[in-house]
Amino acid sequence: MSFEAEVIPLFIGGVIAVSAIEFFLGWRSLRHRKDLRGLFAGHVVAMLLGFFFLIRSLFANWLGLSLGIASISNSVNIGLFGLCWAVSALCVAVMLSRLAAVPRY
Repeated sequence: MSFEAEVIPLFIGGVIAVSAIEFFLGWRSLRHRKDLRGLFAGHVVAMLLGFFFLIRSLFANWLGLSLGIASISNSVNIGLFGLCWAVSALCVAVMLSRLAAVPRY
């Protein structure tokens, strides 16, 4: 896939910067809910891993990756991105359900 030369490093840098800001602000916001910090960290790590696979698929030529059969490699990378995204969404859903839970006495 063709892109302008500036797009690829900006995309990669943007993913890293947004993930770092998200992690810092989320970790700080959950300072009183240490029980949820693991789920939040799992969400951020799963999303970063998912973006890793997406970046491998989108920018393989620019990164100098030898894919063998590109269609198979891209299919696997997109599939792994989807699985990581699902894990990330599951972490957020469980975290939100625990945040919204009414304490039972």
